[in-house]
Amino acid sequence: MRGAQEAAALAEQIITAGVDAGLLMRSAEDETFDGRTIRLAGRPRLNFGSCGYLGLELDPRLRAAVCAAVIRYGTQFSSSRAYLEAPAYPLAEGLLGEMFGGHALLTPSTTLGHHTALPVLIGDEDAVLVDKQVHHSAQSVLPHIRELGATVELLPHNDLARLESEIERVAPTHRKVWYLADGVYSMFGDLAPLPELAALLQRHEQLHLYMDDSHGVGWCGRHGHGPTADVLAGHDRVVVAGSLNKSFGAAGAALVLPTAELKQRMRVLGGPSIFSGPIQPPMLGAVLASVRIHLSPELTVRQAALRERIDLCTDLMREFDLPLANDTPAPIRHITIGLPEAAMDVAKRLLDEGIYTDLAVFPAVPVKKAGLRMTITLHNTPDDIRTLVHALARHVPR
Repeated sequence: MRGAQEAAALAEQIITAGVDAGLLMRSAEDETFDGRTIRLAGRPRLNFGSCGYLGLELDPRLRAAVCAAVIRYGTQFSSSRAYLEAPAYPLAEGLLGEMFGGHALLTPSTTLGHHTALPVLIGDEDAVLVDKQVHHSAQSVLPHIRELGATVELLPHNDLARLESEIERVAPTHRKVWYLADGVYSMFGDLAPLPELAALLQRHEQLHLYMDDSHGVGWCGRHGHGPTADVLAGHDRVVVAGSLNKSFGAAGAALVLPTAELKQRMRVLGGPSIFSGPIQPPMLGAVLASVRIHLSPELTVRQAALRERIDLCTDLMREFDLPLANDTPAPIRHITIGLPEAAMDVAKRLLDEGIYTDLAVFPAVPVKKAGLRMTITLHNTPDDIRTLVHALARHVPR
């Protein structure tokens, strides 16, 4: 308990310093958004803080779909899905199932998706092994899982040897062994070791995977189903949660399940499926418009254009020998600087030059691995990316 209190106090101290420096908890001042810039303190800044990787949040087709849904169904459909759902739900889930390659269950958010899925999937005779960097939204369910009687253990990040050792240790005394991880980690942009996890599934029949692939949706894979589905689609011991915000440009999340029976069980037993409000009709309209783009040939064109921007950013960062945390294909780039004060200094210098980046500090990253997280989207031009990297090259060495 004391360790948790000390961590909370440290987080409050660091975040408050970021707020005081004008780097966190800002409000955008734009009257309209163009995706490329964001207005702060009366002037536009190049925006490298958006997770709208494919630029769909401003697509005219999604805007039109939102307006059409409002006209047809109103601003909200105020009923629990346990009683009655809006007409777009079955169609959206069917198309999302086609996109992801499984049986899709819509939830109002990824966080509520985790709270829907994990207590249904995990029983009191199960063991749960958790990558310590899995997203906080998944970790927030762990206290409830422990209360249900499951064994829960945090493991070092992407440590496959430790993972297999723990699987072998707990398997004889537990019914199932669940491993919780992200497909793409949100701060450093690294990927789960998916081929190695596929091999572990083959070697250990009790192993089940629960993967949060929220930052993998859209920019990667057939129909944008993400890197996890690229490797593990259709596996009967894999459940994937994918955000329909971020790259997808809409709202809510999709739980991708291996069977229709499990989807129905989750609808019946998943707490948020019964007690939480639904995705409202305007955003269901956006979901339908976006999934149709994802199922069309247009998606590969968008993915290729984004890939060019990511590669340009990576090549320039290597050229200037910047401390890049990872050079994966993901549209997330993290420059590791060190202590929070140093990261804040660089972020402030960039902001003064008209470049907005995400300050990455504890508790989102370890205390001594603070830095800047930059996200690449189709709104960013090649010249914008060059401006960013040249500014980093000037200020990071300080």
